[in-house]
Amino acid sequence: MTASGSPSSPRTARSKRLPRHAARAPAKVTGPARRRSQAERSDESEIRLLEAAARVIEGEGFAAATFDRIGELAGYSRGLASAKFGSKDGLVRAVIAFVQRRLEARTTAALAMLDRPDATELILSWTDTLLEVVQTDELVRAYFVMMAVAVGNRADNRPAFLDAHEQVRVRLRDLIEAGQASGTISAKVDADATALSIGSLQLGIAVELLLDPTLDIGRMRATARQAVRGMLGI
Repeated sequence: MTASGSPSSPRTARSKRLPRHAARAPAKVTGPARRRSQAERSDESEIRLLEAAARVIEGEGFAAATFDRIGELAGYSRGLASAKFGSKDGLVRAVIAFVQRRLEARTTAALAMLDRPDATELILSWTDTLLEVVQTDELVRAYFVMMAVAVGNRADNRPAFLDAHEQVRVRLRDLIEAGQASGTISAKVDADATALSIGSLQLGIAVELLLDPTLDIGRMRATARQAVRGMLGI
């Protein structure tokens, strides 16, 4: 009905409706998805293979880390894993470097949270963070599994682990010497021997955690901090 009471015509009623296409949002025009470069695809496949290798080593043991098993877990062929690493020794060295980068990223992020830390705070935080990462990151624990195998078998790749430990020793030594220069660490402390002792303390706790996953790592971290403070003479 119209306002005057006369019926409206069918044409008038239809003319007040919106056309169907008016209610639809305009189609969004998007360009084609960017194709990843060969280098990007290669980097992704290498990371997936390294993560798979570390998981196999930590969870199933070093002997289980065959190229077949690694490729299967990563979703690639055995041939790709073999091409990437070449040999079991090449795999070990690649995983060591991968774990070092992963650990460095975690510790760097933790240290960045500190507000103008001095050398002592950096050493304590670095020690604490490393033990936390060993507890929570299965990929990092794979490093210690491989190290135990290398020592037990007197493997030729032992120098790769020594090189990694040397980097830690130098980093800690430099921090100790910086603390001595600023007066926050006793000048009587042997910077080089103390750096090696701190690294050895962390190494021992990490290996013990592999042997006993029920280890109360919280208590060990607290005790390690006290031990490191004593080593630094503070």
